[in-house]
Amino acid sequence: MIHSIDPLVATMVLYFVATILIAWWFGRDAGAGYVEFTLAGKNLGLVPFTMTYFATFVGGGLTMGIAQTAFLGGISAQWYAMTQGIAWITISFFIGYLYAFDVVSVPELLGRVFGANSKYFAAFATVMGQIALTAGQTIGMATIIATVTDVPLNVAFWVSTLVFVAITAWGGMSSVAWADTLHGIIIIVGMTAAMPIAVMNVGGVGAITSQVPTGHTNWLGVGLIQIGTWYLLYITVAGAQQHLLQRTWSAKNERVAMIGVFLAGLVISGYGILTATAGMIAQSQGANVDSSMAFAWTLTNTLHPVLGGLLLAAAVGAVMSGADSMLLAGATTFVNDLYIPLRGGIENVSQTHLVFVTRVVITVFGIGAALIALSGVGIVVIDNLGMGVMSVLFAGILAMFWSGTKREAGLPGFLVGGTVFVFWYFVLGEPAFFGEGPMESAVPATLAALVTIGVLSYLYDGETFSVEEVKRVATQDMERFTRDDLVAEDDPTTPSND
Repeated sequence: MIHSIDPLVATMVLYFVATILIAWWFGRDAGAGYVEFTLAGKNLGLVPFTMTYFATFVGGGLTMGIAQTAFLGGISAQWYAMTQGIAWITISFFIGYLYAFDVVSVPELLGRVFGANSKYFAAFATVMGQIALTAGQTIGMATIIATVTDVPLNVAFWVSTLVFVAITAWGGMSSVAWADTLHGIIIIVGMTAAMPIAVMNVGGVGAITSQVPTGHTNWLGVGLIQIGTWYLLYITVAGAQQHLLQRTWSAKNERVAMIGVFLAGLVISGYGILTATAGMIAQSQGANVDSSMAFAWTLTNTLHPVLGGLLLAAAVGAVMSGADSMLLAGATTFVNDLYIPLRGGIENVSQTHLVFVTRVVITVFGIGAALIALSGVGIVVIDNLGMGVMSVLFAGILAMFWSGTKREAGLPGFLVGGTVFVFWYFVLGEPAFFGEGPMESAVPATLAALVTIGVLSYLYDGETFSVEEVKRVATQDMERFTRDDLVAEDDPTTPSND
């Protein structure tokens, strides 16, 4: 007896096979060197750069998260994406300044400016934040797969986890960026085409707005304070967090970085309207599902199974894009800013060894993040703490624009900012302002860090730094990463010439 194959499931399976093949193909040469693995050889063109920048953040939060929030609270949820897009457009005008530094990680850059202790603090905060973010993404992938197919949740969880860990460990940034390109193109084109069809299939805009609760159609429903602090939050994310700046340093040149960030911001500014519409449709149709599944409900109930399956697969792929990007960022930071110094510097390790260790760390962190996600630990708390402390690092980036900044002021500034974040988030509970909504904790925390660095720099007769000198030394070290003779005699992973 021949059983028919569910077209939705078949489409999703084919999509993931394509993802694996693309990641394998473009990651074939990633093991050639440390820069090739972590930064795609600093050779990403405009299309893969723009798509990987877009796809990194378009996963759980901007797809399922916005649809869920719109299902519960209305169309104003789209500001979560629009403020991010506007923030990226803003940063694009300054990204060339950061691109000019030949570094691999944010902690490395801050360490060159503020000293080794600042680097280690930034590295710890970044690793903690990236692992927490990775853990948060793993559940999202599995939940969609298990909900729309007959695959058990635990099976979907481990299959999706092993796929994104394997892709990342195999090809590093090259595999991740080109897999993101597939996810980005499909979800942009697909959502742009599918949401108008879904709206028509349920009777049009009028039918939706007439059947949702009062207030759901208020475009400013989340409040102006919330909108403003979302924008400021994402300025700090784009300007200081490893998973995005690692992409910046992977671009072929400064022009690609600037245009790519601008285009990604432009696209994502409108993307939230599409995903919020999905949530509104589910609400208007009385979908009897958990709010987190509003996006999946709309795709499976208002679209042809093949189109719905393709978009669901792309949505899972977008969540995967966030997971593998944050996993690679955490592993890169650990190796670059903690492991290499522990080994006595890049003079004592070979490129082969660095790639090997980075792959091992990716595997360990990936499985560890999955276990954290399954343990029931408060991931949201860890996630917010890590994200907040990483955002505080933006104060150090801003301080680099002032020639009067003292090296010794960096670490105290970061510590004060981190303390303010913890107090604002955990003690005050992000209080509402003027009845308009909460202020994101990263905003006052980053401001406190910046003020602390400024005041200490003004009062303390310490050591200043030269941006040009920082660039020169960073370039020299980057050249050493790409030397063929960068081989340590005691490196067990280096082939013998005998």
